[in-house]
Amino acid sequence: MRRIPPGLALPCLLACAACAGPRGEPPADPSRLEVVRLEPVEVRGYTRTDLIDEFERSRSLLLGERYGEAALAFDKLAKLALDAELAAASLYHAASAYESAGDNEPAILRYTELAEKHGDKADARLGMVRLTRLLGYLERWREVEAAADALLGRADLTLLDQIEGEGYRAIALASEGRVDDAERSIGRALEVIDRNHLGQAGAPPVQLAAVFFALGEVRRLRSEQVKLVPVTAQFSDVLERRCKELLDAQSAYTDAMRAKDAHWSAMSGYRVGQLYQQLHREAMAIPPPDNAQSERDRQLFEGAMRLRYHKLLEKGLAMMESVLRLGDRTGESSYWVTRARQAKADLEQSMADETAALARMPFTAEQMRLALEKLKARAKAQQGASTPVPSPKAAGTGSPTPPPPPDGP
Repeated sequence: MRRIPPGLALPCLLACAACAGPRGEPPADPSRLEVVRLEPVEVRGYTRTDLIDEFERSRSLLLGERYGEAALAFDKLAKLALDAELAAASLYHAASAYESAGDNEPAILRYTELAEKHGDKADARLGMVRLTRLLGYLERWREVEAAADALLGRADLTLLDQIEGEGYRAIALASEGRVDDAERSIGRALEVIDRNHLGQAGAPPVQLAAVFFALGEVRRLRSEQVKLVPVTAQFSDVLERRCKELLDAQSAYTDAMRAKDAHWSAMSGYRVGQLYQQLHREAMAIPPPDNAQSERDRQLFEGAMRLRYHKLLEKGLAMMESVLRLGDRTGESSYWVTRARQAKADLEQSMADETAALARMPFTAEQMRLALEKLKARAKAQQGASTPVPSPKAAGTGSPTPPPPPDGP
C-alpha cells in the first residue's frame, strides 16, 4: 500500500471531508463551496515602550493610593519585564503597594524576592531597608536580625542606611537578651553619628531613632539586672545605681522621641512609663526592716513606702496617657499603643489600690513619715549602719522626672 507523504496528509483529509456528504447523498460540488478569506493576524510580545507605559500607569495608581490595583499591576509587570532593571523596580513598587495597603505578608515576600533575584540593583537596597523596617514594626526580631545583617553586608549603603541597620540589629539582639552584642552594634552606629555630627541641631533624622531606642533597651535591661530585693547592707548604693540606670535609659528613649516619628515616640513613651511602673512594683516588694517587730511598726513602714513611691505610679501613668494621646492625634495604631492602653488601666488600678490602702491606715501621713525616720535612727543605733530604706530623692518624689510628652510628625 502506498503511504501518503506527511505533508499531504492534512490537505487530503480536508479534500475528503469536502467531497463526502451525508451518508446516502452525493459528494458536494467543489465549485459551489463558499470561500471565506480572513485578515492576517499579527501576534507579538510587549515592547519595552509598552512596558514603560504600563509601569507609569501603575505608578500613577500607587501615587493615587489605589494600592490594591497598583500591587496587581506591578506584579504583572515583574513577570513581563524584558530586563532586570524593570523587573527589580516592579517588584519594589509591588511590595511597597502591598505594604501601604497593610497587606504585610505579600510585601515581605516581594521584598525578599527582590533581594534574592536582583540583589545588585539599587532598588534591592531600598527594598532591604523597607523590609527591615516592616519586620521591626511587626516585632519579628529574629527575622529583623537576619534582614539587618543582609543589609549591613551591602557595599552601596548610605550613612543613614548603615546607622539604621545597626540600630535595628541592636534592638533585635537586645530582645533576645544579647546585651553585649547589642552594645557593639550601637557603638558602631554612634561612632558614625558622632563623626558626621548627625542630629546635633534640631530633630535628628528618623533613622537615628532606631539606635537611640536600642540604647534605651540596653540600659533598661542593665537597670533591671540591679535588684532591690533581697535587701542588703549596701541597699542605698544599689538603689542609687538602679535609679541612675533608669535615668540613663530614659535619656536614650527621649532622644528617640526627638526624631518626631509617631511610631518611635509611641515605643519610647511606653518604655519610659514601663520603667517607672516596674520600679514601683519592685520597691513595694521591699520587706520591713528587722527592727520593725510590732504590727504597728510594720504598718507604719508600709504606709511610708506607699507615700514615698506613689509618685512613680503618677509618672508612669502620665507617660502612658501621652502615648495614647499621640495615637489619637496621629493615627498610630501599633502594638505599643495597645500595650500603653493596658498599662494605663493597670496603673490606674494600682493608684486606686494605693489610695485605698492608705485610707485604711490608722495614721496620718505625717505620722508615717516621722515613724519611718525613727525606725531608721533606731536601726542605725543598733546595727551601726542605716536601715536599708529607699531614699525618696533618689527614687521619685523629685528626680527623675519624665521627659516631655512624645510627639509625632
